[in-house]
Amino acid sequence: MTPVGRVILVGAGPGAPGLITVKGLYYLRRADVVLYDRLIGHALLNEAPSQAKLIDVGKIPRSSQNPQHEINRQLIEYARAGKLVVRLKGGDPFVFGRGSEELDACRAAGVACDVVPGISSALAAPAAASIPVTLRGVARHFTVLTAHEETGELPDYDFDALSKLDTLVVLMGLRTLLSLTTRLIDAGRATDTPAATIASATTPAQRVVNGTLADIADRVEVAGLSSPVVTVIGAVAARADDVAAQADDVVNILNENSERDRAKRLTGRRVVVTQADTTSSNLHRLLRAHGAEVVHCPLIAIETEQMTNLISNAIDELRGGRFDWLVFTSVHGVRSFWSLLHAAGCDARTVGRARVAALGKGTAAVLSEYGLHADLVPKRALATELAGELIERIKDERANEPRVLFPRGNLALPTVHDKLTAAGCTVIDPIVYRTHSETLSDERRDRLFNGVDAILFCSPSAVEGFARQEIGIGNAITGCIGPTTAEAAKELGIRVDIVPQEPGSDGLVRALVAHYDALQEVTV
Repeated sequence: MTPVGRVILVGAGPGAPGLITVKGLYYLRRADVVLYDRLIGHALLNEAPSQAKLIDVGKIPRSSQNPQHEINRQLIEYARAGKLVVRLKGGDPFVFGRGSEELDACRAAGVACDVVPGISSALAAPAAASIPVTLRGVARHFTVLTAHEETGELPDYDFDALSKLDTLVVLMGLRTLLSLTTRLIDAGRATDTPAATIASATTPAQRVVNGTLADIADRVEVAGLSSPVVTVIGAVAARADDVAAQADDVVNILNENSERDRAKRLTGRRVVVTQADTTSSNLHRLLRAHGAEVVHCPLIAIETEQMTNLISNAIDELRGGRFDWLVFTSVHGVRSFWSLLHAAGCDARTVGRARVAALGKGTAAVLSEYGLHADLVPKRALATELAGELIERIKDERANEPRVLFPRGNLALPTVHDKLTAAGCTVIDPIVYRTHSETLSDERRDRLFNGVDAILFCSPSAVEGFARQEIGIGNAITGCIGPTTAEAAKELGIRVDIVPQEPGSDGLVRALVAHYDALQEVTV
């Protein structure tokens, strides 16, 4: 019987983790998969179960990253696989959150979908700055509007009508603030109308800039505010108070067992993970199990290769029983190869008599998702050890002209191919996926790497992507998943503090915990 899953659209609130609703927290703590926005309070991710898969689908302004149709596809796919999927959205799902599009997509696909309302920044930001959006005798109504269309430009509103309203609450209006205020003034709104802009409302980074309709855009620019911002225009904006947001002790507010969480070794540590989306889940889980706040910052993206003659011929030969071994050195290779297998109308039965080798526990675990048990997993997750142990197995089997299928990425090192070939194996190694660098906007880069305690690298390509961003490490601890990644970092002038004795996610997290334990002992 096919398992039945469902999707829950959860409003995470305006930024402070403690402002999520009790019902939203209930579902988050039971989620199998969490697809989250970039503006949520990231400490909320620590509330998901340690085994939950976390996927960053945050949209970046004026970027094609994470298109809505792809988010819809993932929601439906995971729910159909029997998962409880939480779509964690900033603010309220239906206030400029495209939640209705996700609800419609799920229901059209026959997937159950429910909505948990959240506190919108349209209400929370003014309140956090001591602004009442309505006030007896002053403001009888308020209007919430977005200040940009999908193109990034100011919508063509009826500004004559807007100019006559008591209070305007403007979302997503940093870039178009000058255009908005100019149009309102041209429509007859008084130039001395009070205005206030609140940045990063309800969080420790909250800032408030006061002004008038005539000068608020200039004041915001001089103050250097960055998104997200909410601007209030109207008499009530004169009451804006530039006070720090109330402290949100998320450990005490959210955790059901605060004593247990204080004992977690990485509690209070903000750790950046630079893996691609398809490999980050296990590392996230391990870090969060130790209490870390995980900041997902994929610096590489993985794209499955289109079907080629080489891939098609290799699949035909595999189906015909002409390979002795099928070798995978990454989860990307597994997922991409299986995608191509399915495209060719095949499944796990195609593997037939071939035995399977996997580099690392994570790769072996993904294989198990497709119904395959890895016959060989080297003791250490190193390509040299995988090749060495595989050669020994082949010698013991005394196979005549052993043939190996090695689906790989375009940046795979030649280690496995060369060593197996030198040992007399015929190696067919089609490229099944390609690695591309991700470029971060200045805003996203500053937000992600501000106040970081540690940065973890899991591949040479992620190291190279980081180097291209020209991000200063500062005092952050840097960790590499294995010696190959560490060597790439050193060649690019990046300081390496941690390289685990046992390469892999487990070893990397253990090494990070041990590093902080040692620092604490020195401090004490």
